[in-house]
Amino acid sequence: MSNAFPVVKGIALRATKINSCGMPIAGPRNRIVTSGFVSVNITKVNKEAQDLEQQNAEGLICVTDRTPPERKYYTPAIELCNVDPDLITLFNGWDQVLDFDGEGVGFRDDPEVDIDYGVALEVWTGGRGDDDCPTPTDDSIFSSASSGRKYGYFLLGGVEWEMGNVDIRAQVATFTLTGRTIAMPHWGRGPYNVAATDSDGTPGRLLTPVSQKEHFTVFRTPVPPPDPTGGAVPLATSSIFVSPSYYYGGPANAPAVAVAPEQAPVEGFTLTVTGAPTAGSFDILVDGAEIVVPYNATAQEVVDAVIASNPDVFNETSVWATGGPLPTTAVVLDFDSEGHTVTLGALALTGGTSPTATVT
Repeated sequence: MSNAFPVVKGIALRATKINSCGMPIAGPRNRIVTSGFVSVNITKVNKEAQDLEQQNAEGLICVTDRTPPERKYYTPAIELCNVDPDLITLFNGWDQVLDFDGEGVGFRDDPEVDIDYGVALEVWTGGRGDDDCPTPTDDSIFSSASSGRKYGYFLLGGVEWEMGNVDIRAQVATFTLTGRTIAMPHWGRGPYNVAATDSDGTPGRLLTPVSQKEHFTVFRTPVPPPDPTGGAVPLATSSIFVSPSYYYGGPANAPAVAVAPEQAPVEGFTLTVTGAPTAGSFDILVDGAEIVVPYNATAQEVVDAVIASNPDVFNETSVWATGGPLPTTAVVLDFDSEGHTVTLGALALTGGTSPTATVT
């Protein structure tokens, strides 16, 4: 049976924040999945072959040889058909323009190009291969959870992302991001389940870790692409890869886990103050721990208070907030893992007209 497969259409693209060694960086907006792209172009840049020769005293060639060409890196170029501020700022580190509710609605350019952090780019493609629907030989196929469809999977990491020229006229304008690939040895087997781990197509991490050598990985997989996230969402690493599910490995040569824990959906709790108080505070209970929130707290002050309430559980990458400051603008408190609770405690708001607070 042929293992060849066609590459037809780009179905989904996932971008993940990484450092210059390819390690995924946990954070509140460090992962995004989208179908809003026109094309992904990957161009090889070589160290060219060099002819070596030496002439003798008569002017004739007495020694001749040639060095082989060598791949230096690739220059990936992504053409986007939608202006997604989250995606653009994830790639190049630009500042976002926020609206009244703390949501990203735009971006501001920066003259400096980020060389310390980049993006791991995963692209899923379509196209039927000859081995998509093999003839069953026994009834064990009924236990398979696979849809029968397979995808092309492309993985690379890039830094030095820059936005190309913008042409606005009486036609659809697109945005282009261009970077330079790097080796990603700290990506390891990755934080996601993208490859089949058995004949039933059970999703798991890469079977072989990414090494110091390759810039570009391509294979066929029955694991479907993730659904679009609708903007940037949290990426968790150390908070979900815990014993015995190690990312790289654990004590006493414990192996890396074969199946990655699922990235949790965003849990949002909205803190709202009404009645225009001029002083005082209110309490919230985060996983049962009492936290005092000033009537005019900023989003960062709420985050700092949550972290201080339980530093063994919370840090700057596992809890964050948008919006604020209170009391005029609500604060939305988010976590990178499931199961947290936020409820309203005692009220001590003063001034204004019947001031109160709510948590939804």
